[in-house]
Amino acid sequence: MNKLEIYEDIIKKYMTALAHCDLDGLCQLFAPEAKVYSPLLGWIEPRAFFEKMCLLSDVEKSSQIPHNTLLSTENKPVMIKHFTYHWVVKDGRQTTFEVCDVFEFNENNLISKETILYDTHQLRLDMNGNPLDF
Repeated sequence: MNKLEIYEDIIKKYMTALAHCDLDGLCQLFAPEAKVYSPLLGWIEPRAFFEKMCLLSDVEKSSQIPHNTLLSTENKPVMIKHFTYHWVVKDGRQTTFEVCDVFEFNENNLISKETILYDTHQLRLDMNGNPLDF
């Protein structure tokens, strides 16, 4: 398997684990020192971030629409997943937003950094503030 195939496989596993709120499945994809940047929370440890997401999310009603998977052309271990996320929380609030997750990989093919990019304006309106602020 070349790097492109390895990274694509990791991102497929990530998206599946995210869709099912498989906390262990998500966290095993990350290096021990990894960080996640969330527009709603800033820099946070992966397990803490996904615990908040999974605690809040209604996985049966939330969904993802994939658009693109992009590889860095700068010869860096970076891949971007572009998708639309229809997010429903357990109390029934919901929102839809377009997102790009930027994944950086280490030499062991684990995610060393994830930067999540999306406009939070509509999400904050739909959710009456920051739903992860608890």
